[in-house]
Amino acid sequence: MKNKAKINYVVDIIIGAGFILSLVSGLILFFTPRGGFMGGRNLMVMQDVLFFSKYMWKDIHTWSSMAMALGVLGHLILHWKWFVCMTKSLFKIKTKDRIALSDTGGVI
Repeated sequence: MKNKAKINYVVDIIIGAGFILSLVSGLILFFTPRGGFMGGRNLMVMQDVLFFSKYMWKDIHTWSSMAMALGVLGHLILHWKWFVCMTKSLFKIKTKDRIALSDTGGVI
């Protein structure tokens, strides 16, 4: 396995793990009780869900999302040449279209 392939594999693992942790923690935060009652005296707010408090799940959600975002940035950097090449080919005007545009004054 080449060095770039190993780096790409690690970056993809970081993106996948970040996504799964962010998804799970987001669902837990979505379905757990919010806020307090009567000035925050609701004991359900501090309830542990799957061994962690709601505040810990919030931190897990934030940091896993950051890891995923950095992984995506790394992925874009690794594949920058491909990204530029594909963008150029998508917006490339064919030679026949250029001639038609010049003959009609820019209107097809």
